[in-house]
Parts: sequence; C-alpha cells; structure tokens
Amino acid sequence: MIKTQISYLDLKPLNDRFAQEDLKTFREIYSSGKFIGGEWVTQFENEYASYCGASHCIGTGNGLDALTIILKAEIALGNLPVNARILVPAHTYIATFLSIAHAGMQAILVDVEALNLTALAIRQVNQKYDAILVVDLYGKLVEDEVYAFAKANSVNIYCDTAQSHGATNDKGVKAGSLAKASAFSFYPTKNIGAIGDAGAITTNDLELANMCRKIANYGRESRFINDVIGVNSRLDPLQAGFLSNRLPQLDADNKKRVEIATYYYEHINNDKVQLLSQDFLKNSVVHVFPVYVNNRKAFIDYLEAQGIGTSLHYEVPPHLQKAFKAFNHLIFPITEELHRTEVSLPCHPLITFEQMERVVHEVNGY
Repeated sequence: MIKTQISYLDLKPLNDRFAQEDLKTFREIYSSGKFIGGEWVTQFENEYASYCGASHCIGTGNGLDALTIILKAEIALGNLPVNARILVPAHTYIATFLSIAHAGMQAILVDVEALNLTALAIRQVNQKYDAILVVDLYGKLVEDEVYAFAKANSVNIYCDTAQSHGATNDKGVKAGSLAKASAFSFYPTKNIGAIGDAGAITTNDLELANMCRKIANYGRESRFINDVIGVNSRLDPLQAGFLSNRLPQLDADNKKRVEIATYYYEHINNDKVQLLSQDFLKNSVVHVFPVYVNNRKAFIDYLEAQGIGTSLHYEVPPHLQKAFKAFNHLIFPITEELHRTEVSLPCHPLITFEQMERVVHEVNGY
C-alpha cells in the first residue's frame, strides 16, 4: 500500500488561499502602468510598520539586501566605523555572514548554547566589537536579556528577523521593533511569503530609515543627485500587493504553527530523536520545527519511505563554507553539532490533525 505523501511544504495550496485577491492585485497594477514604487509599496510599508510596532518600514528586493543596507547606512551615518567588527552567532544561515561581508565589515563569531545568541555567550567574548547582530533563528526571538545587555553597554544591536515575522516577547513587543533596525525576508517559504523575492527593513530611527531608503535607491537624494554610494534594491509593487493580501492572515497562520509544534512536543517520544527544550515554543512563530538525529541520512530515508517530507536547516554551518575560508579553522562545537544532526519536520498552517498524528507516529517508529 502506497502511503499518501505529507510534503514538508507545498506552496501552491498555501498561496491558493489568496488567488482571487492576487489576481485582482495583478490586474490593477498591470492596468496602472506603474511598476516601480507607488501606492502598493507605500501601503504595504505602512501596514507592516504598524504590524511590527515600528515607526518606519523600507521595502527592499530581498532579506539579504535589507540586512546589508542597514549596516551600510550605519557607516554612512557615522554610527559604525568602516571595517566595523560585528558580533554574530555562528549558528545561522549564511546570509547573515554575507551581509557583514557585503558591508565591508568583519564578523566576530560566537558559539550558541542551544539555538540563538545569549547574553551569557556575549559576556564571555574577549574580543573587541562595535555592534551586535542577532538572529531570530527558526522563528524564535532572541531573549530580552541580549537587548538589555546591549543597552546597558551602549552597543548598537541589529536583528536578522528573516524567520520571525509576528513573534512577540513577553511584553507583547513584536519582532521588527526590538533592535535598532531589523531585516525581514519575504521569500516564498517564510511565514508571510511573497511570490518571488522581497524584503524589508523596520526601525524606529528616522535618520536611519531615511538613509536606508536612500541607499536602497541608488543613494539618491533626488532624481539626479546621488550623495552616497547606493544599490538598487526596491520592493516590487506586485510583491508588495501580494504581501498586503497575506498580512491579515499571518497571526492565524503563526498560531497554527505553534499548535502543531506543541502537539509534536507533547507526543514525540523516541530516544533516537532529540528536541530542543520546550522553551523553543516561547516567543516563537515556529518557522522551522527542528529535531536532532545522529544518523541523519538514515532518519530522512526512513521518513521518506513512510511518505513524510523533511528539510535541513542547515547542512553546513557558514564558518565551514568554502566562501568563508578565513573562518574554516575555527571550531564551534555546539553550532557544528546542531548543523550536523538537524532535520526539519513538516510544520505549516495547512497540516491537518490526522497528518500531525501520522508524523508523530512515524517519528516514534524510527
């Protein structure tokens, strides 16, 4: 008997929920003849800034550009030096490292204790650094103590919020308004995804917002006046319109992700399959639900044979990538173990209760 496939993530049915709105948006933008900037971009920027509790939102071409532009803007404003030393967790996706490199800065790498950068890990750093770049990995917010540490030590802190759309801390403050500036990705697989590449910067700092917008648009002060070195990274109006269609659904989708993850925690029981502590569910929107298995290939092959799709986040840590040869000699035991053993289970808003039961049954049967 062939078992029905449970995909890790199927974007078609997720996006089909917005098909009528998206087609209407497409027709309106196509008929307008306005394909760069305009009211759809402004509308989404205002909506998303309000949603995050931030004063400003600047749309960008993607999440990597958003993070890079923040760092470049801080140099342009004199808030960070050229060749700034940026403290960053070793446990992240390579885009975080790339943003530092593209901004001409130096990464100071820190191992994690379990998932994200902690205040304890930062206190143990014995190198000088100019700013901290944290990552809300897998949709879980970095702990408030990290922000308190940065504030107490007058250190600028920025956040890679590419996976934490809608996550809130214990005080109800959302991702996007905790750091001096935050960078979001709206890649199609995110909790709120576009139908293509898209990103955004959020901040409460008007001067920084203005500089980010300027750098993202060729460094232009006006149409023919360029007073800083800029790039071309603008949120497309079509993607902005699609994102506006999806934003009202984000909280409900995040709630469903947390419900699925909670069910997994309550029912997965296999000594060969390790989970993060249940603290992972706190202040999280569960963009990824990770489990950790020593013989990862055997586990993935087993689940595939049972019709269960999986993914990896991520197979090789950034500091061991060929692109960052200067870091290849460094050793970060926890980061390396997490990358070596991680497997992501299906966890998205359209999973049914029966599918959740089956995922648990097959994981427990490994």
